[in-house]
Amino acid sequence: MKTINIKIMAASLLVFLGTVSCSDLLDQEPVSITHPNVFWVNQSNAEQALAGSYALFKETITYQANFIYWGELPGMTFMNSRNWISDYIEGSGNYVLAYRDRSRDWKGFYRAANWANTIEGYVDGMDVDLFDTPAEKNRIIGEAAFVRALSYFYMARLWGDVPIITESIESSDQLITEDGFVVSVPQSDELLVLEHALEAANKAISLLQYSNPGAPAWAITANKASAEALKAHITLWYASRDNNNADMIAQAIEATTSVINNSNAELIDYVAEGVAGFDAMCIGQSKTGLFEINNSQAMGESFRMNEGDGSYTGLTLNYPIWKNENTNKSPIIDPDFYGKQFMDSDVTRDNDVRKDLFFYDYESTENSFPLKYSHQSPDSNSEDAYAQFSESNILIFRLADMYLLRAEANARKGLFGLAIDDVNEIRSKAGSLDYAGTLDEENVMKAIFDERAIEFVAEGQSAFDRIRMNYFEGVPWANEVRNQKQGYFWPIAPDIISINPLIVQPEYWRGAL
Repeated sequence: MKTINIKIMAASLLVFLGTVSCSDLLDQEPVSITHPNVFWVNQSNAEQALAGSYALFKETITYQANFIYWGELPGMTFMNSRNWISDYIEGSGNYVLAYRDRSRDWKGFYRAANWANTIEGYVDGMDVDLFDTPAEKNRIIGEAAFVRALSYFYMARLWGDVPIITESIESSDQLITEDGFVVSVPQSDELLVLEHALEAANKAISLLQYSNPGAPAWAITANKASAEALKAHITLWYASRDNNNADMIAQAIEATTSVINNSNAELIDYVAEGVAGFDAMCIGQSKTGLFEINNSQAMGESFRMNEGDGSYTGLTLNYPIWKNENTNKSPIIDPDFYGKQFMDSDVTRDNDVRKDLFFYDYESTENSFPLKYSHQSPDSNSEDAYAQFSESNILIFRLADMYLLRAEANARKGLFGLAIDDVNEIRSKAGSLDYAGTLDEENVMKAIFDERAIEFVAEGQSAFDRIRMNYFEGVPWANEVRNQKQGYFWPIAPDIISINPLIVQPEYWRGAL
């Protein structure tokens, strides 16, 4: 069935013109696809289109710090943002954010997915002789399938039921019926959306190869391990939404184990490697990376850091990264928040070095903040010492994630000993003692959530972990009634519904916008 959501029309039909710097590895704009016989004629053009698909995904999650608003602040683990817009979330659980319309708008993900789908179709039809090798043709198709899978997975986690678009949108004729009416299509069930994402992830796995740390595109473009990491997330999320679906749990274990054994990635040993290991992880393309959003001045993909509330640097950093202490927007690590409480109350974590590596002045109650986006390089054209370019990658998947996802999958099977083995592997790299609690579902799942909360602080995972694990301790506005109405999902932008009346809000948000 043709499934087209009219909301994506304006974005999907954009024709991007102009030249692109060859140094902008992932920030290239998509080129015109209106003349396929002219464009899809060589590997270079296909690579340029692929770079554009990555760029569209990057722009979607970074615009106005969306990934922090979506994946971090609702989790309420460590960061108290002190930003009045963020207080809508942390103070009352209201996701209707002032001046943040695109936090409720899914068109950016559809743009990325549409470009990926288009690349898959056209490149598949290109003669293999147009590529350096057959493997290069497969790689481009596989990376495009990865972007499509990742885009749909984000939408499933954010809105649940969303439309599935299986056709590459290249002409307005595809969006208008023969009678001149706009095509309107309803959402597909959340599990069907996840199945669509899983199909694309499996396609990527079948076409991609493993890579190695030190390779030019390591972690900043997808390889086989990146796709397996995505599959692990998709299948475990599916299991959590489908009564611990046994097949999906098994697939999650298989995918995480394959990444651990075959990816060539390694864990960062925070105790042995210290600041150097932490810095390498955050700057990116380190030995532990599986997929990350690139920020590098040398590659032409960075931005001037600023302390505004529309930037994730502004929402996570403070003095002395900024010239003056910012008490209006930048966060503190709140002693009343869940993360600080569990870290301080657990004596097995007394020597956890992540307290000092991950945070500025962890013990402070006034100016402690996460440091994962603090890496920077000076603007050589400015005399201002605070004119800095970001050098911190946004970490989407890394190896520690796979150990803890496998732990969760095993815990869902009742294999608590195996689960804790993986938890302890991560704890050991940080100087924490082994888990000392009881081996039962409630306590082991809490131990896994806690480990993810500290390990991935500020990486935009906590809020999604809470939904998947159904663990809302420390979130005062979360309750059973809200969760039954899927109040953990984000509201859909009203203009999407006004254009397509077949789209409906998650139950909790109906009548609230």
